[in-house]
Amino acid sequence: MTCALISFAAVAMQLAERGYRPFPGLQETKRPAMKGWNGLNAAAWDLADLAAATTEYLPPDDYCCCLAIQPELVAIDLDITEPSEADHADRLADAILGKTPLTRIGFAPKQIRIYRNGSDVRSRKLHPVEVFAGTGQVVGFGWHARANRPYLWPLASPLELSADSEQIPAISRTQLDRFTGDLFKVVPRRLMPNLQGNPTGFNVSQTVGERLRMLTTLCGSWKHAAAIILGEATEGCRNETGWAVVASAAGRGIPEDVVWQLFRHHFVGWGGFSESDLTLAIARTRRSPQPMTMTMTFGVYSSLRGGNVGRRQSGR
Repeated sequence: MTCALISFAAVAMQLAERGYRPFPGLQETKRPAMKGWNGLNAAAWDLADLAAATTEYLPPDDYCCCLAIQPELVAIDLDITEPSEADHADRLADAILGKTPLTRIGFAPKQIRIYRNGSDVRSRKLHPVEVFAGTGQVVGFGWHARANRPYLWPLASPLELSADSEQIPAISRTQLDRFTGDLFKVVPRRLMPNLQGNPTGFNVSQTVGERLRMLTTLCGSWKHAAAIILGEATEGCRNETGWAVVASAAGRGIPEDVVWQLFRHHFVGWGGFSESDLTLAIARTRRSPQPMTMTMTFGVYSSLRGGNVGRRQSGR
């Protein structure tokens, strides 16, 4: 168990050597103190650069240590405060995802659980659960003012286990979908953040389209808002979500290849809304729909129109 207050400077090198991506955060607010930190989601530190960085943030105790989450890891933030619900989430995660030695406690009963990314897990927000894989960051070490103690790693910490250690369970998207699906049968989802960024209860009168418009205003980007909406799609609402996003894209003149790209990267499950449903939705919502046959395989599709074959660009 790690109990002492530990600064970015004290632990950064050891964490990087074990395969993690540390960077400084402000101790008081937990916000990133380093510009461009999210580049660490994609690429590890040059150790010489990191060594220099540990001498730049002074005094050391003013800076906690954050961890940018690389694609090979999955950090699950369980922002659940009701004790019985938090206990249920903990037991359910153990049963479905496995018992990970990397469990970090800030203000209990909230917790963050770190796993290896075994198969196609992507970042998404499913309040009160947030998943980071290849994007985002969490506080690893520092002082938690509300708890009046350091952040705790009760079992083991990243200072002890390498990021690729087989002691850390590898999880798949299927497992994660099962976990969140079962969790939300007991723990209420919080889908609608207010303007201050604090979640409120789910507003049953808000349609998917209304939420998409609200998020577009808040985020300043329709594409980013649509990614959030598609990442929130759960069983029972995937058809509504799919049609709402496609209709909104058509109304805004969003190109079809962008729509396909968003669905490929962010849509949670095709069980209730298939690729053929997406093709049909796009055709029906465009003013001059063209006959279209699409096949998607591992992120590449061919669009056949009048004998012309177009190849979709990969990447987001």
